[in-house]
Amino acid sequence: MSMSIILEDRENFSAQGLTQFEFSPEIRPEAACIRLLLGTCEVTNTHTGVRVAVETNFLESPEIKNERVDLSFLDHYQEGLSSVDYQNHFMGSPSRNRVFYRDFLDEMSVACSAAEQRLGVLSFLHAYRAYERISYAFPLIYASKTSDYIGSFGKLKDWISDKKADGSSAGELAFFKNFLQAFYSEDERNATLDFNFIGSEDIRRKQFSLVKNHLLKWNEDDVTVSTIENERISVKFSDLHSLLLSTRNRYFHQMSGRGDNIKQSGIVDAETFFQVLSRPLITYISVIFHDIIVFEMRRE
Repeated sequence: MSMSIILEDRENFSAQGLTQFEFSPEIRPEAACIRLLLGTCEVTNTHTGVRVAVETNFLESPEIKNERVDLSFLDHYQEGLSSVDYQNHFMGSPSRNRVFYRDFLDEMSVACSAAEQRLGVLSFLHAYRAYERISYAFPLIYASKTSDYIGSFGKLKDWISDKKADGSSAGELAFFKNFLQAFYSEDERNATLDFNFIGSEDIRRKQFSLVKNHLLKWNEDDVTVSTIENERISVKFSDLHSLLLSTRNRYFHQMSGRGDNIKQSGIVDAETFFQVLSRPLITYISVIFHDIIVFEMRRE
């Protein structure tokens, strides 16, 4: 962990004998990140002195707390794996890409602690920064771990060579989107994540419309079964990449001459809006991070 961000145990945390998940200078940042995402940590910014307990189990749901404050969730989360398998992975495999994972951990630490403080804009910003960190690294990790090097090279070539309409490179994040389409099954891509709107009726109505019509660009055939008008949007896993990027591009960039920027009149209140978005998007990023770790574990 960096000197400005320290992760420590939440009160009454039990490691259950899993020594690789105990905070020390030797803990691997991947293991520390799992601790963070399961809601078992307190995050302290040493420069400001702000200390935040991250209680949400983001791997389970953006709305469910880790009440037991332990790692037992890992015993039933991934089929065929237990918490001991994670322990053995971090104990036995070489610690590669330590700097990369530490940077990812720093970004997610700020994103998760800001989400717990209901600082929606800050949380979204750092979640997006974490997403950009993994956009090239995870496809390359995937390629390095597969036994079919020729096939993997072909896939990487196809993903990288994706072009925009003008013939220019589509970029890192389009490369990552292509990877996610290949990495996950159709059933996994069709799984949904809920975004529950908050605030007054007027705020909920405007922000619901903003996400549905402006960012997702849904027509009536695209509306998912669990979506409730002005209350909840249930978004397919395969559409979360575009939602994340569209929000960043339309709100934070504000490019002159574009007619599809997010206007203040449409968003009404930025903090309310990004509180709605940030927590589910942290879960989305957390799931991808976890699944790459599991992919590595199963190819050791």
